[in-house]
Amino acid sequence: MMSDADEKPVKAPDKEEDAKKQDSPPPIYTGYDLDYFVASQDLEEAVSKLDQAGFFLEDISCVDMQEGFQVVYHFDRYDQPGRVGLRVMLDRQTPEIPSIHHIFSGADWHERECFDFFGIIFKGHPNLIPILLDPDHQGPPPLLKEESARKGLQELYPGRDYTPVDVKSDEFVREITNCSNPHYRNTL
Repeated sequence: MMSDADEKPVKAPDKEEDAKKQDSPPPIYTGYDLDYFVASQDLEEAVSKLDQAGFFLEDISCVDMQEGFQVVYHFDRYDQPGRVGLRVMLDRQTPEIPSIHHIFSGADWHERECFDFFGIIFKGHPNLIPILLDPDHQGPPPLLKEESARKGLQELYPGRDYTPVDVKSDEFVREITNCSNPHYRNTL
């Protein structure tokens, strides 16, 4: 048992240190360094440029929205920070998008999962068959939402511009190349 004499003194709060913490702006990092809407026909070119810049594919997911389907791609780097998101809007009547399997072979499973759960057709996929659902599954894809439950772009991303980025532009290449630079990250 410790006596009062054996206890270590507790340091008094440093008022100057507390004031610095309160004056500090909140962190600006949100999980993405860059996040773009991309036209479906430009997806392969955008993904190729990310591959050339040293990115790997983390995952592909889909969101059933009022405007259609939003297919979301997440990319990152092993050797430096620089997380990038690409978003592609698809028409609900013809939900087709090019496969990126030939650029990132790991896209195979993610594309098949989006096919299973949302009915997205990945054109050029070498083996677009169910991966998680029974191949004899009847009925609509299971993750489609009722119309009343779908949220709109403005509701999910208020004030955001949904115009697809020009992936052929020098600015796109410069941004994905430099997004790991700490000085550059703080200006985004």
